[in-house]
Amino acid sequence: MVEVSIPRKSLADFNATLTRVYNEIGMDAQSAATKQAMLLCQDLAVFTAPMAAGGGQGLSNAAKKAGEGAVAGDIRKIFVAVGDRNINSQKAIVFQSLAHATQTNNRASFDKIIKKSRIETLRISPIMTKILNDQNYDRAFLKAKNYLNRVPIAANEYGFDYARDLRSHHDRVKAKFGGRIKRGQRIGVPRLLVESKQELDEYIRERQMAVGKTKAGWLRALTMLKPPMQSNVASGRFGAKLRDTMWVARHGGLGSATQTYTVKEVFIQIKNLLGNVNYIADAADTLTLALGNRDKMMQQDLAKFIARTAKKNGM
Repeated sequence: MVEVSIPRKSLADFNATLTRVYNEIGMDAQSAATKQAMLLCQDLAVFTAPMAAGGGQGLSNAAKKAGEGAVAGDIRKIFVAVGDRNINSQKAIVFQSLAHATQTNNRASFDKIIKKSRIETLRISPIMTKILNDQNYDRAFLKAKNYLNRVPIAANEYGFDYARDLRSHHDRVKAKFGGRIKRGQRIGVPRLLVESKQELDEYIRERQMAVGKTKAGWLRALTMLKPPMQSNVASGRFGAKLRDTMWVARHGGLGSATQTYTVKEVFIQIKNLLGNVNYIADAADTLTLALGNRDKMMQQDLAKFIARTAKKNGM
């Protein structure tokens, strides 16, 4: 869980603390700035969605599961599978399809729906059950026409036929919302029926493999940074936690890093082209949280350095 004590900081605040730290510790600017840039890449990944419940822990298994849950939730807003436990959604789709068939006087489509539907999905209402139990199919169709005549239709692009190209339809719906359907948001189109629960589950697993992609740009930027040059920088793989998070590392990452430095000045730029997709970073306040955490950690490092120095000098 994110500590509530993490202050939001601006880049100017971060730079001021960084300057103070390397001056007091006696570290050169390139080494100090590079170390903190690497650690900042990790912090930015931590505070980029998905995160664990309550926020933060963005490189944990809990964050991965949260991301996978969000993907599954989005997909289930768009599709429902035959055999899924949510039988009411299937009933709604079948009811719409039967209404559309009768209102367009399409007996062939009506018969096809009856033939392909499970018994549970056809138990729409007591009246509809009676109609569908009528052994005189011509009479049953006429009764259904009368009963379903005023049902408002919101037909999907497939009619009653099962959704075949799940990816294309899913991508079209996602595009309307910038790539992410927010919790409680209506998608504005009818759910489509998938022929089997296995097919829908396999598609969900396929799309869940993209979880971590938004963070991967920060890993790419981290690995592009040249390590600190000066030996008095504490040894270690800066950003090791991010480097070792395999569900992030499995993606290539659309990130970059640029470093230029002189005796008097250091310039480091890190980028993640997917880091703010659909404004997820703005919503999570990712940048100011990451800068705030780095600022806090640098001040703690400085306090520890002062304490070690004082002890060494017998103070």
